[in-house]
Amino acid sequence: MKLDLTLPAAETATGAVAQPVAPLSAKGADLIARTLVDIGIDTVFCYPGGANLEMLDALSRVSITLVRTEHEQGSVFGAQGYARATGKLGVCLATSGPGATNLVTGIADAASDSVPILAITGNVATHWLGKNAFQEVDIVAITKPVTKLARQVREARDIPAALREAAACALAGRPGPVLLDFPKDIQQARPEQPTDKRFTSAVPAGMSDETAQRIAALLAQSERPVLYAGGGVIASGTSAQLVALAEALDCPVALTMMGLGAVPDDHRLLLGPLGMHGAYAANVAVNEADLVLALGVRFDDRVIGDPASFARHAKIVHIDVDAAEIGKNKPVTLGVHADLRDAFAGLLAHAKRREVPAWHKYLRERREAHPLRAPQMAGEASAGKDGSVLTGVDVIAALAAMLPPEAVVTTGVGQHQMWAMQHLRLREPRTFLSSAGFGTMGFGLPAAIGAKVALPNVPVIDIDGDGSLNMSVNELSTCRRYGLGVKVLVINNQWLGMVRQWQDMIYARNRVASSLVDPNAPDGADDGRPYPDFVTIAAGYGVAGARVTRAEDLPAALERMLEDPSEPYLLDVLVAREDDVYPMIPAGKTYRDVVFGPGQAAGPIAAGAF
Repeated sequence: MKLDLTLPAAETATGAVAQPVAPLSAKGADLIARTLVDIGIDTVFCYPGGANLEMLDALSRVSITLVRTEHEQGSVFGAQGYARATGKLGVCLATSGPGATNLVTGIADAASDSVPILAITGNVATHWLGKNAFQEVDIVAITKPVTKLARQVREARDIPAALREAAACALAGRPGPVLLDFPKDIQQARPEQPTDKRFTSAVPAGMSDETAQRIAALLAQSERPVLYAGGGVIASGTSAQLVALAEALDCPVALTMMGLGAVPDDHRLLLGPLGMHGAYAANVAVNEADLVLALGVRFDDRVIGDPASFARHAKIVHIDVDAAEIGKNKPVTLGVHADLRDAFAGLLAHAKRREVPAWHKYLRERREAHPLRAPQMAGEASAGKDGSVLTGVDVIAALAAMLPPEAVVTTGVGQHQMWAMQHLRLREPRTFLSSAGFGTMGFGLPAAIGAKVALPNVPVIDIDGDGSLNMSVNELSTCRRYGLGVKVLVINNQWLGMVRQWQDMIYARNRVASSLVDPNAPDGADDGRPYPDFVTIAAGYGVAGARVTRAEDLPAALERMLEDPSEPYLLDVLVAREDDVYPMIPAGKTYRDVVFGPGQAAGPIAAGAF
């Protein structure tokens, strides 16, 4: 029997309008399920437990797909993958106590990267709250610092309004995570009439024409302008406007990792990613510019390094939907609190092309002197004792050459993440999903699951590291269970590679707790058998897989991995054990301190500023 509940009309998470329906008393859990349908939710990533069974029972009877992951953290990262790939609201559901706390890392991750998710938790009945009941925890207090809204619903009649408020809040302004906690007796209660309450969010005023003209005047006076764009461009859906502005101004563009894909990889004005492991030309451009137009960025430490030295000769204009970000990490000449959709309209209306050939020539020379991508052909044999040992760069470059523009790539966290950022050929927004701000290992596979659920006809590949994948490899079971054709490409060097690189560079090669080789191998030696054996693990979950150890076998192995879009598949590629990520600007240093390889500092190129 279909539920028939009175709910106020409201805009859904997908932009449609939900219409009110006739009144009928029903359990709180049914109100939750029907309200989620009415606000446009079609998928919930979940894990069952005693305190959320009422909700799961109700959700099973409405038009919502339930995806049960193998761990609650898999559920929250699945919701993130869904949201990052689509821009829609991702939803996850967990039980009380440990189920709820297992969501916290993913919620904090979503807060750092501005990802709209709704986390729903069950809890003990209201009369047991605060009494240390079985699996009781104050999840609202725990998550308030990392959510836009965290609330426990104490009256069943408030359920529809609370869900509408939470969904709207997650998507409004700067997107982010929200949490609603439902005690079990509230899920079971039968209210006569839901409350009729609408949520309104504070929306920043559009950028004034006067401000747009002021920015245009600053650009007209600039000899060394650069656009510094980030995740706000992706979140606001303004990638096309960013490209149009860059072309109208003939201005170079540097992207943060969260902004990758906003400008096609092959665009003549794109300098590449900037930051600690970014393109040298991009870091030079932002630091030697006389005007930086920052769009939807937060000036985080991995981009700016030493704040006092970053872009120290530039006038900085910062436009952001979150007023708290403006001037937080770096003082600016002009801060504009505005939605980028409004701001781009004003910027484009007053944009005037200014020829700065010397600036373009200077940056081109920097890019040619130190290209981010080696001239070596993808898949070509690289350094090794027999001339056939692969590097992580080889593997990612070979994959990049095979992927269509719409393919979605997720990553774990570590060296493979940085190589992917540097060497993928990203041409569309929302095709690179990575835990950028929080840097959560184990993110890649469950996020890929969420993206594949959202986009079943699009290739989805998780580029992962052996250390990072080991934290979420159990989610291969989710791929098998739901027939999700997620491809897992393991860059396997038998180290926590980024940890080992820092230990070598900073801690005199004291490699504490960073080796992943078999502890029972003779003298810890590498005998050619990786530990753990991911191919065997995948087989245990019913997922096909293979291993590659030689460069000449890589192209065929990648083709095999990609050939059946409906088949989950794991390809474990053994790469050079001690390859490092370069270029690298050491933490807290400036672009002048960049290292291109062991002992290869920037030298006279950085010294000869524009």
